[in-house]
Amino acid sequence: MRCATWASFGSVVPAKFASNASLPAEISEGFEALAEHRAGKRTLRTHEVQDMPAPAIAASELIALRESLHLSRPVFARYLRTNPRTLENWEQGRARPNAQAALLIRLVQRFPDTVDRLASA
Repeated sequence: MRCATWASFGSVVPAKFASNASLPAEISEGFEALAEHRAGKRTLRTHEVQDMPAPAIAASELIALRESLHLSRPVFARYLRTNPRTLENWEQGRARPNAQAALLIRLVQRFPDTVDRLASA
């Protein structure tokens, strides 16, 4: 899958960063840039994006990670921005983390300082 970056569209920025007054003009400019790109008149920077399967997390891995970080279930759940009951279900194998949660857990596993960053966010 090929995706164009926002920087490729020149002055066009995501709507959440645009002022309300210039939003229609910026959207129009973005569509014009896209049309020029499709017509071969403008080269946009593109990136190859590969669909990757969600990382699988075993319940025992999750428990071991939490214990290695010396965190209680409620505290770890708060850092992961999830309910403690949800974390309990993951740890007991009754449910599996969704793709985003599994990726965040893998990041914490690989880079333990991620917990500190999550705590301060």
